Amino acid sequence: MQNNFNMLIKSYYDNLNGTSKDIADYLLENPQTSSALTITDLAKKTNSSISSISRFAKKLGFSSFQELKINLLTSTSDDKEANNLFQEINPKDTLKEMAKKVFTSNVSALNATIDTLSQQQLQMAIDIIAKKDSIAFFGLGASGIVALDGYHKFLKSDKTPLFANDFHMQLMMAATLKSDTCAVIISHSGENRDALKLVEKLQEKQIKTIGITSYGNSSLTKIVDLTLLSISEETNYQDEALHAIIAQISLIDTLFVLTAMKDDKQTTDVFKEIRETINDTRLNK
Repeated sequence: MQNNFNMLIKSYYDNLNGTSKDIADYLLENPQTSSALTITDLAKKTNSSISSISRFAKKLGFSSFQELKINLLTSTSDDKEANNLFQEINPKDTLKEMAKKVFTSNVSALNATIDTLSQQQLQMAIDIIAKKDSIAFFGLGASGIVALDGYHKFLKSDKTPLFANDFHMQLMMAATLKSDTCAVIISHSGENRDALKLVEKLQEKQIKTIGITSYGNSSLTKIVDLTLLSISEETNYQDEALHAIIAQISLIDTLFVLTAMKDDKQTTDVFKEIRETINDTRLNK
């Protein structure tokens, strides 16, 4: 499943509390030692119970402590490298060095995000989309940019994409969706009140939902049908949300490509028609 264990824990960390946060702290501070512990040993080290360890593993998306342990064992060296990729920009850096650090941090966000994706998650996402004729995109603020990108991409598919810029228009759209539609909701924090209100309305309409967020176990993850995590980290000159946008757009790209591959014939016909229409608008044909 996940390979970048530290980044995965950090994406859940702000929404953990009590014993779960204590377990997370221990794993983050002792990755090498933790990978050799049994579930009983870890419970003793963190002053918790075996059931608490099991619940913690499931909160992070693992089926069992054993799966968590295997992932921790295989990712320890990768985590050190990945964490170094989110590099701080120093005022003494040359312009080229600054640019390189920006690019490297963006690449790190992409690598950490793909490490959190599982085959099962992708299959579930495509199953949700494939069964519907339309796909609606919801996002506010910076997340609206990602939602608009999804709308633009899926215009080239055999699905009918839907999008509105304004929150109230999105709310009206959510209230009028039919059963042949699924929805993708993007929220960096997963705690935006308006975004959660949109999901509540979608639930009332029994619309299948896919949530894209940077925070595991956030309020959004608890109410959507499927969550895809975008991993990012804040630096002095770049808010983590900036990294998240790049990762989120890549998740949208993935959903589009997988949908296009599944509906190859229909998508090919749509692509052909779009190309012909756009070519008609060009001066030099």
